[in-house]
Amino acid sequence: MISRALIGWAIASLCFLILPSWAVEYRLQVTNIDYRIFSSYLDRSSTSPSGEETMQRLEARLDSMEFPPSAVLPGREVRLLEDPAYGGQVPNRLPFLPATGKQSWTTVVWDANPGERVAFVVRSDMAAWQEVWDIATNGTGVLRRLTIGGPSLFGGQRREVPDVSQNFLANAVDRGTFVTWLQQHAKPIGGMYLVIGRRNELINSADRVYMLLTLPAEPRTFKVVVGWQDHDDRSDDRTLERLLWRP
Repeated sequence: MISRALIGWAIASLCFLILPSWAVEYRLQVTNIDYRIFSSYLDRSSTSPSGEETMQRLEARLDSMEFPPSAVLPGREVRLLEDPAYGGQVPNRLPFLPATGKQSWTTVVWDANPGERVAFVVRSDMAAWQEVWDIATNGTGVLRRLTIGGPSLFGGQRREVPDVSQNFLANAVDRGTFVTWLQQHAKPIGGMYLVIGRRNELINSADRVYMLLTLPAEPRTFKVVVGWQDHDDRSDDRTLERLLWRP
């Protein structure tokens, strides 16, 4: 009897070891483009329930690798925020697949448990295309532009993506209030909270976009498109015209 019990326990343990993990695979895809190219893809005849324009044509071209990688701004990078003060946890695996060749998305893939949170930042050390002008996400099921603005005053309607100084956000992280502030001032879009940290010209060369993702029960691909404005207008008008042209 004892030997049978031991055999049964060993079999059960083996089965437990080979069972698939509860972890689920998630993806974050980000691309950064000039704000005028961003604007050219706004479908003004089709809006989301919140009233903002959708960008289904841009999403389709990015996914099918028909969007020209030459239109993706250089020098932007997606980083995992490992400091727990940003509200995220460190995933099990985290390969970064940069935009190369015909691929215009920068893709991050990771495994995590549903309900966990992961935090990222889009940042740049370049002195070009300094200002975040537009943001679109697929949080509602289709890529659409989000509303951007400062925190509401006197109970006014909240913007989906608040923008404050980078110094303010750094202070909130130091004090441990970043997550609470974000949840109070940003609107969750399909499990995504976003905030723009406006640059300090003496310290930061460009704005930053912070993202806090709450992971759903099923596999999900989060998509974010950022439109940037260059204050010094370094873009070549003829190159921009070629990129804006679409058959």
